Amino acid sequence: MKAVRLPRLIALITNKGYTAVELAALLFCTVRSSRDMIAKLRKDNKVHIQSWRKTSVTQWSAVYRYGIGIDADKPEPVSSSSRLRKHRAKEDADAKERRLTKQNQLRRKIKRDPLIAAFYGDV
Repeated sequence: MKAVRLPRLIALITNKGYTAVELAALLFCTVRSSRDMIAKLRKDNKVHIQSWRKTSVTQWSAVYRYGIGIDADKPEPVSSSSRLRKHRAKEDADAKERRLTKQNQLRRKIKRDPLIAAFYGDV
């Protein structure tokens, strides 16, 4: 870890909160080294988690800020069934009809051709 990066990291997160990935891009270093610097500062109680930002459908990333403060609570994970319910509530009538048609097609068993069965037998 270069001695120049830590003061630059402190200067960045003093003004605005950033995630570890954003800090890595701004400091031109790896995500691992930015997380190591943040861990060092958190150990000394100089950095706190300002908020949580959604990075993907199921993952949350901490937004760090320099200074004394209380860590923000991590949001509860959303179950896949409630996520699906939320998605289907936004669905329009055409999309719902296409989805139901596809489900019905998957449930239907394809019948074997009788001519092929006569030549090759029931398999």
